[in-house]
Amino acid sequence: MKLIANETAAHFFPYTTEHRDIRIQGLNYEDDSAGNALAAMVKPGVIEFRHHRAFSDQRVRQIAVRLIAHPVGEFASSFSIHYQGRILVPSSS
Repeated sequence: MKLIANETAAHFFPYTTEHRDIRIQGLNYEDDSAGNALAAMVKPGVIEFRHHRAFSDQRVRQIAVRLIAHPVGEFASSFSIHYQGRILVPSSS
């Protein structure tokens, strides 16, 4: 599946939908680091966030930790979190 997220919201959706095609008030992803949300792929055991110029490693880590602590994202609580090819949060399994 795919995901867009920022500090105030997150939305999971099927992998067949493009990130830029999701339109939710307060949460939008646009190509080339536009928009106020990160794009991510959710794969078995990992959430992999795409690069966004406005999001530092620390900011992405904070968003991811809040996401997996929430009941909606709890299924991924043991997943590793990657950003730009780096592991920000290691797997807890």
